[in-house]
Amino acid sequence: MPSARNGARAAPRFEREHLWGPADANHWEPVNAADPSSNWVYQMTTDQRPDYLLFRSSSDGGRIWSAPRHLCRRGVRVPFQYDPQIAVAADGTIDVICLDGFRPGVVFARSRDHGVRWSKAIRLDGTMSYSDKPTLVISPSGKDIYVSFNARYALYVASSHDYGATWTPAARATAHRYWYYSYGGAISPDGAAWFAVDGETGLNQTGGGHVELVTSSDGGTSWKEIPFAVTHEGARCSVKHCYPDFYTAQDAVASDRTGNLVFVFAKNDRRHGPNALYASLSNDEGTTWSQPFAINTFGNSTSPAVAAGLGTGAFRLVWQDDRSGPKSWNTWYAQSGDAGASWSAPVRLSDRGSGAPYKHGDGYDFPFGDYLGLSVDDHGVNHVIWGEGSAVYVPGGTWWTRGS
Repeated sequence: MPSARNGARAAPRFEREHLWGPADANHWEPVNAADPSSNWVYQMTTDQRPDYLLFRSSSDGGRIWSAPRHLCRRGVRVPFQYDPQIAVAADGTIDVICLDGFRPGVVFARSRDHGVRWSKAIRLDGTMSYSDKPTLVISPSGKDIYVSFNARYALYVASSHDYGATWTPAARATAHRYWYYSYGGAISPDGAAWFAVDGETGLNQTGGGHVELVTSSDGGTSWKEIPFAVTHEGARCSVKHCYPDFYTAQDAVASDRTGNLVFVFAKNDRRHGPNALYASLSNDEGTTWSQPFAINTFGNSTSPAVAAGLGTGAFRLVWQDDRSGPKSWNTWYAQSGDAGASWSAPVRLSDRGSGAPYKHGDGYDFPFGDYLGLSVDDHGVNHVIWGEGSAVYVPGGTWWTRGS
């Protein structure tokens, strides 16, 4: 596969990374969202042991933050919580998805006053006995909402077309008997919904994966799979409590306002080999796609996230890799101004060599969680949030920064 060119542009500048809470808080798998029409920014993370989701808000673009609070606990039984998702509509309405255990599973809640008051949680998986790993995408107005989730050997998608007031029953979006996880999604200007997925083929979290986009152009009535790559079983993971598919082929997709789409995915070329990061591009709202090309080949890449910037063809990308060594992970940022054809040199965001026992001069011991968060506010400022730690569940913490 060809490699991306490095675009000649000014280097992005970020604040030094910040820790959410004390170093021993063990906040895990964070996400964020920026209001597209104001200075409000929101963050969510998982407050482990007990495993409940935390939400906080900032009215000044991330300078000062509210006290954190729990979400998605009204109207449903909550054995534990993981996998937060958050998005903000043009009118400032906040939509969140929480995983309230595997049953009731995936639930939806919303706030119209910057997170002060929240609706009761609505279960989206019907009467299923199991749902996991949701991904949330909304249209700019917030009228159209799509939520994908894993239901064991299939991906299902629930949708609403009246701002979350009512929901269609979740529809099966995949045909094969793979263990599907979605790691990102988007809605293109023509209204089509897109989910970036990896269909794992093995048993007990082993085996290779099928990197795909799953899309619907009819409001979620029917779905189509677009295959991009087949991967091998990921690198072995030896840290405490790690699972065999930790280094699976995670992926992400974003669309700008003119119909340029960027699809980014991790892929290895041999069993237990490291993942490189690839991209495929579309300039016609997903009708055709370019041949995938390498964006990053250093170390073992994981947890990519991509978001559109403010201008036509502007995209931002973050990921984690261990190019400096197996216990020297870092979080990286790059940007494109030509719809993903070329990318800036990567900027290291995890720039503090101290502040927690898992941090050192070369980075941090291990990614803390399976994904991270990236959003762009109405001034073009990039807000990034991720996890750093020494093992899969504890110890670790949520770190964040902002810059442009």
